[in-house]
Amino acid sequence: MRSVFLVFLLVFLPLTLLGANIDLPKGLKGVSIGGLWYLDFKSGEDKEGKDYSGWGITRGYINIKKQITPWFHARVTPDVTRDRDGDVKVRLKYLYGKFYFKNFLFFTNNFIEIGQIHFPWLDFEEHVNPYRCQGTMFQERNHMFNSADQGIAWFGYFGGEMNKKYKEEVNKYYAGRYGSFAFGVYNGSGYHQGEKNTNKALETRITLRPLPDILPGLQFTYFGILGKGNLSNEGENYKEQKVYFPGTDNIATGDPPDWYVNTFFISYQAPAFTITAEYARDKGSQNGFYKGDDGKLYRDERDKRGFSFWGMYRIPWYKKLKVWARYDVWDPNLDSTNDIQRRLITSISHDIYKGVWGCMFLITFEKLWHDNPHYEDEYFGQTVLQLKF
Repeated sequence: MRSVFLVFLLVFLPLTLLGANIDLPKGLKGVSIGGLWYLDFKSGEDKEGKDYSGWGITRGYINIKKQITPWFHARVTPDVTRDRDGDVKVRLKYLYGKFYFKNFLFFTNNFIEIGQIHFPWLDFEEHVNPYRCQGTMFQERNHMFNSADQGIAWFGYFGGEMNKKYKEEVNKYYAGRYGSFAFGVYNGSGYHQGEKNTNKALETRITLRPLPDILPGLQFTYFGILGKGNLSNEGENYKEQKVYFPGTDNIATGDPPDWYVNTFFISYQAPAFTITAEYARDKGSQNGFYKGDDGKLYRDERDKRGFSFWGMYRIPWYKKLKVWARYDVWDPNLDSTNDIQRRLITSISHDIYKGVWGCMFLITFEKLWHDNPHYEDEYFGQTVLQLKF
């Protein structure tokens, strides 16, 4: 009898506690904890013609969020990654306060982030093309910027939200009825660098959805940056390495180089497919320098241009299975004729849990062609497991 009673307690007491209303400590009320992890395997050949193969951790977010009041939230996100030397490191990706405020005029769903916050462009782009786990997006892949920085920014929608059907069948993110926007002032150095000058970068994204009732998935976006590259007046980068004027042995002292981004983006999203086209006309870079073929660091004042096409198709008889491809062309120096890069990515993905916004598995092949005669063409095969909870 005693053993039966103990079994009863062990089985039913936890169930009773689960059904009870447990009064959480004040500090834990409104707290949520989640994760976003990219675990991949790559095997290929680099631009020096060397083979490589290995497992990697390319993202390891631990998201901790707190609702302090209905209008004031907080977030901290450390990111665990493995660097090129094989060391596992932790970086602070996000740490900010988030203030919600009322609709006014045509501006709705408004909030302001202060701290180490979202970049206006990439969070939007990655919610149109959800395959960031394969690798970085087009311009980030070409070292123009990254996805977080310290500053203040205002985000919101134009004219309310899309209807429930669109958000359930197409995309619930950035679902402004007539579009969405972001305006911010940032250090400009990005989340992985220290600030090396006093310049602040002005960054803006404006997205318009002109026909929400006729073509709800059609959006036109402009994204721009007006700033300076992250060099000191003494010609040092964030690692305190010396940077030189191109073609000389003279240290690049003086005002930091200009950093401009002008991006035009068209996207169409539907339940069965998504297609995008992106054109960029840029100058300089976020870092303010580039690495020459001789291994030296040079001040980056180069004019750049590029375009990217991406498309995804959902297999109609098995909707968890999707095929997608991306084609990029990037010219890092319009004054040079032998440095254009062309990239092709092809992939098949399988949803595991909650679609592309949850857990999924990818098989990918990528090839990068170099016009530069100093480099070999690159390629790799890849598998990726995305875990999100």
